[in-house]
Amino acid sequence: MPAESDFISWIRAQQSCDDLVRLPAGDDLAILDWPPNDLLLIGVDQVLDGVHFDSTLHSPRAIGRKVMNRNLSDCAAMGCLPVAAVGTVALPRHAGLDYAKELYLGLRDAADLYHCRLVGGDTGSWDGKLVLTVTILGSSGGIEPVTRKGARPGDDIYVTGPLGGSILGRHMTFEPRVHLGRRLATPGTVTAMIDISDGLSRDLGQICEQSKVGAVIDGDLVPIHDDVCRLPPDGLTPLEHALQDGEDYELLFSSSSSIGSDATRIGRIVAEPGMWLMRDGMSEPLRPMGWEHAL
Repeated sequence: MPAESDFISWIRAQQSCDDLVRLPAGDDLAILDWPPNDLLLIGVDQVLDGVHFDSTLHSPRAIGRKVMNRNLSDCAAMGCLPVAAVGTVALPRHAGLDYAKELYLGLRDAADLYHCRLVGGDTGSWDGKLVLTVTILGSSGGIEPVTRKGARPGDDIYVTGPLGGSILGRHMTFEPRVHLGRRLATPGTVTAMIDISDGLSRDLGQICEQSKVGAVIDGDLVPIHDDVCRLPPDGLTPLEHALQDGEDYELLFSSSSSIGSDATRIGRIVAEPGMWLMRDGMSEPLRPMGWEHAL
């Protein structure tokens, strides 16, 4: 019966050195030659069976791609370049070596598209469900990272694509906006940015809170994904789905400059704290609805 050591040996065989990676997976620590005068950005993300995916429906390779793409989307949100990543997996007991390999290949499929190297991690098995965690290392590459706290009154609010209905499949197959995030991070273009993982209204609330500003969203301008029309009736309007569903992984940002065709303007930043939704000529408070883990 295959053991953890067989999986680790297989992973080592996938590794190689290059100008950045002096020592890849296979030792206690990987060794990277980090560029001088460059900022190191670090993030971590976890996915749980039954919360972020369903292992009875989704293939291990698709699951691996999703957890890596979530981290890549965080890089996009700060305009940085993904460079390297380490991952951990808690496998259900008796999942098997082939299943573990497919998870790894899913991680690598997503990372390879952005020249991001998998350089280490850890594996284990237990009686619980599948859990994967990836820690990603990003490089500023000469561009100041965009945070959530730079929005200013008078800025316009933009989103890079249609929202809502991601549960029909896009939550597993989305493409992180790494290249677009990098372009938007060009100095002076974007004042604050976040990727939409928990829902437009909740993630916009993060920008408002950290920037100490408010926001007005024009409901008529919010782009709604066609998937929303395919959802079973649940009492929510298409706009409410776009504001709340989450896991769209589009970029939400504020800017004092004209953005052009890269994004859709949906509102503006205001000085008064709080969020409001304009709809049918009327203004109403916009609550930060969407996904939030209960503790």
